[in-house]
Amino acid sequence: MPFIGNQPALAYTSFAVQHFTTSATTSYTLDYPVANENEIRLVINNVVQQPGSSYAYTASGTSLTLSAATTVSDTMYAVFLGKAVQTVNPPNSSVGLSQLSATGTKDSTTFLRGDNTFSTISTGFTSGTAVATTSGTAFDFTGIPSGTKLIILNLHEVSLSGGDNLYVQLGDSGGFETSGYLSTSAYAGASSSYTSATDALTIVSSSNTAVFSGLCFISLVDSSTNTWVSSHTGKHASNYVIWGGGSKSLSATLTQVRLTKGGSDTFDAGKVNILYI
Repeated sequence: MPFIGNQPALAYTSFAVQHFTTSATTSYTLDYPVANENEIRLVINNVVQQPGSSYAYTASGTSLTLSAATTVSDTMYAVFLGKAVQTVNPPNSSVGLSQLSATGTKDSTTFLRGDNTFSTISTGFTSGTAVATTSGTAFDFTGIPSGTKLIILNLHEVSLSGGDNLYVQLGDSGGFETSGYLSTSAYAGASSSYTSATDALTIVSSSNTAVFSGLCFISLVDSSTNTWVSSHTGKHASNYVIWGGGSKSLSATLTQVRLTKGGSDTFDAGKVNILYI
């Protein structure tokens, strides 16, 4: 009749073998413990020996005792009949997470990709602490760890005291960089316009004291050149939509992000927070 369930794996099985260096003695030590002499086959000078206290040898644990002493010219080896050594590959799709090792690279934080390689499962975004943007000229989020690939700035009803542009700047261990950006931001509503900048990533242009709520995504493109790109969208005032993007290559690994502005205005409302992964 056909087999029900997973088909048992077929494999050749080999038994563990121990070769001895003989001497004029009746006592030897086994590599593996045994219950009694019947669990090993002892061969001396190519002759299989009969196990038992009334015959050629006895064994218990790792102690092997011969009924007659060997000599230095004898050859002797033991085959462990109770210790089979084999390697069996389980059938495809027959192993679940509970069968995987809880240590090493294939643990509860890894998953198998389609190309049969393992990748780490992320534990999720790290959130900063929301900061009130009710005064001051800049807000810095520092301590961003190496290996971060995506940063999200969350802005809620952020406004400035005048008409300065709202900026985001990136920094590394050497500080915030204020040049080399490629950035454009546009708005549309009752009217439309756009502005570009090279000293920061422009989020809002000509704020005119109106509040802005939206998201700014900053994503790593190339870790070898520390190149990042940005994209932002949001609501400005009561009837304007803001969108835009940009890029920046840092001189070293990114460690900090700053929300600031392009002129002499101060912040007067709202809050900002950061997520990164």
